[in-house]
Amino acid sequence: MGLRLVMETRDGSDRYFPVREGRNVIGRSNRCDVRISLPSVSSSHCEITLENERARLVNLDEILGTLHNGQPVEEVILSKDDIVQVGPVRFRVELSADGPMD
Repeated sequence: MGLRLVMETRDGSDRYFPVREGRNVIGRSNRCDVRISLPSVSSSHCEITLENERARLVNLDEILGTLHNGQPVEEVILSKDDIVQVGPVRFRVELSADGPMD
């Protein structure tokens, strides 16, 4: 299964972030797989783990939190077209049965 996050921008120039097999951390730190350099995003905000044909979103920040389809979440399995919000940044989940999406 392939998965990527689509950051939909106001000007229509979407940005794509492939999610690789294993652990993928989203946050402000330079060590994150998806880096969001905004003060309202914690250094390690959340993670998506991709394994066994499933993508699991886990919140890593108790104070700032992560939204899944507009609701606060601690852990959830992601599906096609889900919306993940990290601080003010929204990502749409794209899935493919064909393998990695670059």
